[in-house]
Amino acid sequence: MKHIELLKDLTLLPGVSGYEKHVRKHMEKELNPIANNVLKDNLGSVAFEIKGDSVSPKVLVVGHLDEIGFMVHSISNKGLINFISLGGWDPRTLMSSPVEIINRDGERIIGLIGSVPVHHLKDTSGKLTLDDMYIDVGAESYNEVTELFKIRKGDFIIPVPHYSFIEKKNLMISKAFDDRVGIGVAIEVGKHFKNNKHPNTIYCAGTVQEEVGTRCAQTISQLVKPDVAIVLEGSPGDDFPTNREEIQCKMNGGVQIRLIDPTMISNPDFANFVINIAEELKIPHQIAVRKSGGTDAGKIHLSGLGVPTVVLAAPVRYAHSHNGMLSLNDFQATIDLTIAIIERIDEQFVKNLTS
Repeated sequence: MKHIELLKDLTLLPGVSGYEKHVRKHMEKELNPIANNVLKDNLGSVAFEIKGDSVSPKVLVVGHLDEIGFMVHSISNKGLINFISLGGWDPRTLMSSPVEIINRDGERIIGLIGSVPVHHLKDTSGKLTLDDMYIDVGAESYNEVTELFKIRKGDFIIPVPHYSFIEKKNLMISKAFDDRVGIGVAIEVGKHFKNNKHPNTIYCAGTVQEEVGTRCAQTISQLVKPDVAIVLEGSPGDDFPTNREEIQCKMNGGVQIRLIDPTMISNPDFANFVINIAEELKIPHQIAVRKSGGTDAGKIHLSGLGVPTVVLAAPVRYAHSHNGMLSLNDFQATIDLTIAIIERIDEQFVKNLTS
């Protein structure tokens, strides 16, 4: 079925913040053959130029390559591994979860996240924190960890997913939909426009270190110097049973069009333009006004003299945990809307936005 193999391959790759090289290489494998030019910053971000009928405007279509993960902090005398988080984890999801530690030889060492017994916790209420947890690889001493498994401080740690595809519902379960969804959309959009006309120049891009502070949103903006930007995300679903507010990111509700979060307010003319296209083409969509969170758009829209930016996202249930759930219908809607927007962005449109 369409998109399954691409998303499966992307989500199963290791790519925690600071260790995104495997995801970048996969993006290069998909887009190098069709790109007119490939741009790279010095930290690992990449942009694939796809020329259209005009040099300008430059349209940045960007997801982030990294996922949340962990890093080895220290190793105890008894062979237990303390770790820090790379990105935002909910500690409630971590107990007994399998992880892989990537040692200096590139070998992946399997381990389980465990904790001290409940009656020895610092917090007597029983609430766990990362400081109460460790990773157990079966070692019995510091020397076994460092010499047998060749693990040392600073090694990256990735979650081990339970990949499944539920064909009856067109749903995928895997890790890292935030933001392999965005990378997948950027790849599919690039492939589409290699053989279809567009009145602009497109840069399909992947940034690094988004989950630890949207760091390379700055470098990708300096690299491309876009006129407008479309930021692609896998956004946390809010269609859970106890949500008493209006649901704005429902699985199978279509592509999310984000108007605001604490880091950015979308250009209202650009946002209305996007919503009108979705309505005209009957692309399933939902509008989001976010009270929390942030994306690469927060820094991209402030680059240069300012870049009109919109955030499109596919809803992901259980985001920022070992396994999320994604509807491929929502993924397709995100692709469809991104393509339709790019087909209509020309020089006059950008002049109207910034005048």
